[in-house]
Amino acid sequence: MTRHINRRNVLKAAGAASMVALAGCNGNGNGNGNGDGVAQTPDSVMVVGFPQSGIQLFRDYYGEFADDYDVDIIVPDGLIDSDLPGDVDNDMDNVIGTEPAADGPGADFFADSYEDEYGEAPSVFTSHAYDAMAVSVLAAVAAGENDGEAIRDRMATVANPNGEEFGPAELPEAVETVAAGDSINYQGASSSVDFDENGDIVSAAYDIVDFQGGQLEVVDSLELEAGEIGDVTAEDPVGVDEFEAMVGVLMPETGDLGPLGGPIRDGALLAATQINDADLNVSVDTSVEDTQTDPTAAISSAESLVNAGYPAVVGPAGSDQNFPVSTEVYVPNSVVGISPASTAPGVTELDDDGYIFRTAPSDALQGPVMAEVVMDRLGHDNTATLYLNDEYGQALEASYVNGFEDLGGEVFQQVSFEPEQPSYSSQWAEVLDT
Repeated sequence: MTRHINRRNVLKAAGAASMVALAGCNGNGNGNGNGDGVAQTPDSVMVVGFPQSGIQLFRDYYGEFADDYDVDIIVPDGLIDSDLPGDVDNDMDNVIGTEPAADGPGADFFADSYEDEYGEAPSVFTSHAYDAMAVSVLAAVAAGENDGEAIRDRMATVANPNGEEFGPAELPEAVETVAAGDSINYQGASSSVDFDENGDIVSAAYDIVDFQGGQLEVVDSLELEAGEIGDVTAEDPVGVDEFEAMVGVLMPETGDLGPLGGPIRDGALLAATQINDADLNVSVDTSVEDTQTDPTAAISSAESLVNAGYPAVVGPAGSDQNFPVSTEVYVPNSVVGISPASTAPGVTELDDDGYIFRTAPSDALQGPVMAEVVMDRLGHDNTATLYLNDEYGQALEASYVNGFEDLGGEVFQQVSFEPEQPSYSSQWAEVLDT
């Protein structure tokens, strides 16, 4: 058997509950770190980036370094892209990844609906975007007006416990119930969508995704408790006879995140489409703007939505855009922002007056999950990191490093890179200590 087949069998055999410790079973065969002063090559490398940069990152690795450096690579959600092996022209058999899972009660209905609507399977964060739109519309209907403050105070009214439960399959019925003046408990596609006092969800799940033969396969899932609901404002629905909810969508249709941004956008729009197709007295008005995966462009696009009167916006997706958009556009204008994909831990600590929410879990959880995958499942007690130099990359890299060291592992190299560069050979050389 090859090393990669062995690795995959270990992944399938190790259940999420057992997480059997294999650390110390280093098996990459590099032969470095022999105590004679020879530079050590890591057994594993954690790579954080986005698809467009990822293409060149992995082309450089497989073209210049893979034959001489036998390492396992772990990637997070930003590089879980089924098109990546084809774009790189390599099966990427030594790559494994983690991504927030679609683990809510309505996950199967959403997946079927997404494929029926768009002709392809949903991808990472699409279910989180669907839930973000669904909750935003329901909260607007509960408010009975397109006013950010009123919507903010009813997000928990429609999402948290203490109401009749509805999921994606019953979304039109949920809208009718809220319009009648009753509180509900929306149970989503991505999770149960219960918010804490910081606007974060209180439960999370991660899929472990293996790259093999040019295909991506989910080989395991982990469920985590992210926090507690705590003291959350939940105003009663006002009840409406007719209403048009206005919810903007701010996604990276172009730029480094473009390959992921389109499907995430479509996940959000699917919820609005289902409501509009149901022939209710409630409808949804949406407008889409492109962040271009750029903070400056994201601010301009967010301002366009706010100036057009949208009191709630699904997005941005990238944390590097979410921070400035939230602090410079949403909060000053009393607009609710709910991101389906901004995972930087710092979002939790934003001084946001309660206007900023997210349906994706914080990378404060994903970093330790990735560390456990490398140590307990791959069997490596040392690692290195190669990460995007922005809010998302820096925070996730730090979370991973802290998690790895807490498990007793050693981190050899920590190397950052800038997006969409023509070559990453020098960064690979540094992280592999060549």
